[in-house]
Amino acid sequence: MKKGLIILFVLLFFCAALYAYQLSPLSATYDPTGAGSARVYTITNDSDSPIAIEINAYSRNIDLDGNEYTEDASAYFQIQPKRMIIAPQASQLVRVQYRGPQTVTRELSFRIISEQIAMPRGAQTEESGQMISFLFVYSTSAYVRPSMVVERVSTTADINEEGKLEIRIENTGSVHQMLNDLSVTVSGNDGSSYTLSEGEIGAVSGQNLLTGSTLRIVIDIPESLSGATEFQSQAAYDYSYSA
Repeated sequence: MKKGLIILFVLLFFCAALYAYQLSPLSATYDPTGAGSARVYTITNDSDSPIAIEINAYSRNIDLDGNEYTEDASAYFQIQPKRMIIAPQASQLVRVQYRGPQTVTRELSFRIISEQIAMPRGAQTEESGQMISFLFVYSTSAYVRPSMVVERVSTTADINEEGKLEIRIENTGSVHQMLNDLSVTVSGNDGSSYTLSEGEIGAVSGQNLLTGSTLRIVIDIPESLSGATEFQSQAAYDYSYSA
């Protein structure tokens, strides 16, 4: 059994390497107008076989729990070429031009996604006759720069409908903020205070808080805050915007 698993792992690794490719840059900032509204991406086929690639643009959003969801944003970008076949050990340049609103007061967030398309080749299993293919997807970050950079995050704390303490962290500025090494302290109107532990903050620490987005942390009411009826909260993190 162990030997079989090792062989399977080696085969999967070999096949993955066979059809691998590279995409750069993984993050880019665009100007709304002018020369800076276009970026050039490089796709390199590291394999010994031709690969087919398709590139699309999506708007990027997050919900209260930090789950990202995307929507089609093809109207915002012109991508040339959009679909391509790249020869073995060769590279392809792709020009991506922002075509959205020219007045941007709040940073716009997107994903430029490169997806490998199945080609009529691959191994075929003897039992099922199904094609085995290994397709790779690169999801890159793309931001459209606002007219003014404002870094501002506000927090609120209150008791929710379930009787738990809910802290909300909202990006009220004009650019995204990375909540690196996040620290959150809640104060009660009775003079009490409580600093959340790393476990209570959880995955919110390190999250990319997009402009206009809100994240929440929900915890049981700490004993030290049990006598308070109103709350205030403060958040601190290690990040400074640059683009």
